[in-house]
Amino acid sequence: MRICLLIIIAFWFLPVSSQTLQVMGADEGFLPFYYGSNLNKGIFAEVINEFALEAGITAGIRPMARKRQAWALEEGLANAVFANPLWMPLPKRMHAVGPVLTWRDRVFAQPNRKPDSYDDLQGSICLRRWFVYSDRLERRLGTDLVRHDAYNAQQMLHMFLLKRCDYIVMNDMEFRFLALLENVNTALYNTNLIDDEWPVYLGILKTEVALIEAAEAFFASHTIDLEAMLPKLPSPDRFISIQPRNQGN
Repeated sequence: MRICLLIIIAFWFLPVSSQTLQVMGADEGFLPFYYGSNLNKGIFAEVINEFALEAGITAGIRPMARKRQAWALEEGLANAVFANPLWMPLPKRMHAVGPVLTWRDRVFAQPNRKPDSYDDLQGSICLRRWFVYSDRLERRLGTDLVRHDAYNAQQMLHMFLLKRCDYIVMNDMEFRFLALLENVNTALYNTNLIDDEWPVYLGILKTEVALIEAAEAFFASHTIDLEAMLPKLPSPDRFISIQPRNQGN
């Protein structure tokens, strides 16, 4: 009995260096935050690698379908996720570290259709199928705006650059990353209209006490410099050109 108790105590007080941080990411990836065949590229991937190196642990991003993320946490296949606390799987069982950055969805417009407000949005808009957008944008769909759906960000941006729609709504960093890969001048399409924004946290299971303490210490002094990281990120493994043929910037 005493031996069993000592074993339990030893496991309970395992140092952080003996633990593994498995962060879940959507299995299709999300540019430029995590992507690649093993989701080992991108902003979040590099930040997790820096954290792992400083804490002396092993860490990685595990592909996981969103509908299976709660199951993965319960089964011990993962113990963390990047998300807003309101949208984390098993939110009552997660500790939120951060925020580590701000997610920002921006309206981009053709150069001759720059809006000053949502009341100015007239014409057509390309959006990602199945995504949820703000109420003020949704109210204009079908009346002031004709919606065209795309299956992913690259297809949506390609449609936009071919001028099949007047506007798109994309994560600010996602648009800039894809545009950077194709040498597209983002200033031509930028607007001041923010459709939505929210803080992103690193959610860790509350049972992972040592990992939480290490993550709190790391992110208390670590700032994610998006401007510096973006031009240094590697290209996706499978990148389909979004640049229209025979069309300049």
